[in-house]
Formats: sequence, C-alpha cells, structure tokens
Amino acid sequence: MPISQAKPKSAGAPIRLAGPAPLFAQVRDAVRTDILSGALRPGDRLPSESALIERFGVSRITVRQAISELQTSGLVQTVNGKGSFVTRPGRGEAHGPLVGVLEAMRRRGITARGKLLSHRHIKATEAVARELDLAAGTLVGTIAVLRYRDEVPFVVGTTWCPVDTADRLAKADLTERDVATTIEVELGLRHARTRVSVSAVVADAKLAKQLAYEEGAAILRISTTSIDYDGRPIAHSITDCRADMMDYRVTLRG
Repeated sequence: MPISQAKPKSAGAPIRLAGPAPLFAQVRDAVRTDILSGALRPGDRLPSESALIERFGVSRITVRQAISELQTSGLVQTVNGKGSFVTRPGRGEAHGPLVGVLEAMRRRGITARGKLLSHRHIKATEAVARELDLAAGTLVGTIAVLRYRDEVPFVVGTTWCPVDTADRLAKADLTERDVATTIEVELGLRHARTRVSVSAVVADAKLAKQLAYEEGAAILRISTTSIDYDGRPIAHSITDCRADMMDYRVTLRG
C-alpha cells in the first residue's frame, strides 16, 4: 500500500507513564514496541500527535521528541503534510554493512546470484556463542551460502543464528536475496546496528575449491553481528571473499 494511502492506526488504550526515564523516552519505547511487535506494520501511519498526546498524557513537545528519536533510529519516516509512517525494512537504500553482496554487485551493474550450500543445527563454538550472547554449546542454526559474480564463485558466507531463524532462512529464496535483507524483509527481524570487523586471511584447500581460487591466495574476511532494538544479537556471519573480485566499501555519516 503506498504511503499516501496508508490509514492511521488507532492510538490504543491510554497509558499512564511512570518511572525514572524521561517522558519522551517512555513514549518512544511504547511506540517502538508497537512497531517491533507488529501492532504497527511497515507502511502504517502512526497515530496523530493529538492522539498520542491523549494516549500518554504528555505535551506536544514530548511527542515530537519521541517521534524524532524513532526517525533517527530508522523505524519511522515523516512525510510533510501526510504524517509519520513505519518504515519498510529493505526498501529504498540499504545502509552501511547491511548492503549485502548481491545488492552491492547489482548496484555496480554486475550479474550476481547465490546458492544455498548447507543448513544445519550445531552446538555453538565459544566464538559464535560470544557473538550471539549465548552459552558455549547452545544449539544454533547455521546457513552457508555461495555467491556467484558473472557465474564465477567469489564469496562464501556462513551465518549462525537461533534455530528457528535459520530454519526460516533456509526456506527463503537465497539465490536472489542477501541473508541480511531476508532477515529484515521476510523474517521481520529489525536491525538497530551491526558490529563489523574486516581482516585478511589465506584460502585453505576447502575454501580455494569452493571459490575456484588458488590455495594460499588472499581472502577478504568480513565478520558481522546484527543487533536488534533491544540490544540482542540476531545473527552472526562470516563472509569470505576472493580478494581479486571483491572489495568492501563503507559510507560514514557524521
């Protein structure tokens, strides 16, 4: 449904705010909960300022500050003369590390596709458990995907996440869509931020075979962990790329 046609949601039952947090933060968190729970869906118009004032018993300045915070976090966008709307994950321009390999290649006019290599349930290693904030040995799901650039294999990505998330990912079309995009758009798990590290490694025999590359050749390794709006890890990924066919670009915003 186009944003201009979206109908505003009702303000909901009145809420009595209490506690040490500033009033705008309590309003922000209540509306954020509505968004993340699905009570307000992508494309929905937020209740009007007047409705929010009545619901929370706060001033217009407080409501506007709460909405501004939701805009900054990427959950809400405001259209002049129309109101504020829940953003659509994965629509429009992706940001920073959330731009996946397939999307990055297509933006450069390069043909790219993917192939699901494996989907398993395993016990988390200490490294994976640390990234996902779990106890070592906890059962997690893992997905491995091979990416092709102009029909040449050039990226192998492995993602670890909760078992149910991995099971849902395995059913998605990962031939045409990046894992991070699928997690947001199809699974509805919203990223608030992503931890990223980039390093250089050399290709072992297995990786060289997967990527049709020379053993011992340079590999660009990108490690990412996506975090939700409650500060909980969603997924951890390691992406190994042929250094002769892949670079990593970041746009920093001040």
